[in-house]
Amino acid sequence: MSQVASGYYAPASLRDAISLKRRLREKALFVAGGTAAVQLVSKMIAEPEAIISLEKVPLDYVKIRGNVVEIGATTPISRLLETRGLPTALREAAENIHGLALKDMATVGGNIFTPAPAGDIATALLSLDATLVLRGTRGVRTVPLSKFYRGPLKYNIKADEVLTAIRIRRPPRLSSFLKQTPWRYSGPTIASVSVGLDLDKNKKARRVMVAIGGLTTHPYRVKRAERLLTSKKLTSELIEEAAKHLVDNVDIIDDALASSWYREVIAQVLFKKILNRFI
Repeated sequence: MSQVASGYYAPASLRDAISLKRRLREKALFVAGGTAAVQLVSKMIAEPEAIISLEKVPLDYVKIRGNVVEIGATTPISRLLETRGLPTALREAAENIHGLALKDMATVGGNIFTPAPAGDIATALLSLDATLVLRGTRGVRTVPLSKFYRGPLKYNIKADEVLTAIRIRRPPRLSSFLKQTPWRYSGPTIASVSVGLDLDKNKKARRVMVAIGGLTTHPYRVKRAERLLTSKKLTSELIEEAAKHLVDNVDIIDDALASSWYREVIAQVLFKKILNRFI
């Protein structure tokens, strides 16, 4: 098992946390709840020389102001279930996190950095067109979550930046999240689908966001399916056509949990199940 060599830091302010990251850079691993970090370190996926805990930094909050939802990076998943007015997909993703203890410890920000078979909250946030708020020594930078992932454990974040909040502007009026697990009562994600959309009175899609989780090392948006659905009336035939493009140009995980073929089939089933609810 990897050993953390340089020590453990628990800065009391965001400014101190940014300063530490600027100094330690890739040598340090940030944690909040620590549920993802334990897996990364124990499996030697990450071998940090230092741990920086954000537990004392005041980033645990949920704010809903007008048509904007903002969630602090260290907000535990359980708080999402206690907050009224959040998009349905986000609440459903939180409900599907396995175990009460994990819901209390795991954080929204940590979930964004967690590779498959986790990352359910990140999948839901992608379907809500969420934006990440990053703070570093040069100030604040915002990045659409859809442009944050760059590969396995590679992210659009600078060496001195810290994720401080997740912001959803103009949440879609309709949204839903579904996932398949190997167990009856939740567990690791084999495949997950989250959809956010706005429909007019004729059931024509004005805005569509489709996100897939569990199939690759990080969740992703399905732009081809979104384009097929946008500005069209939802029908069973249209949904079937869009479902064929969920894994275009995607290298699907094939492991002991599930085969790549099974993951693709399940993703299509979940996608169609969600959209048929809105017809």
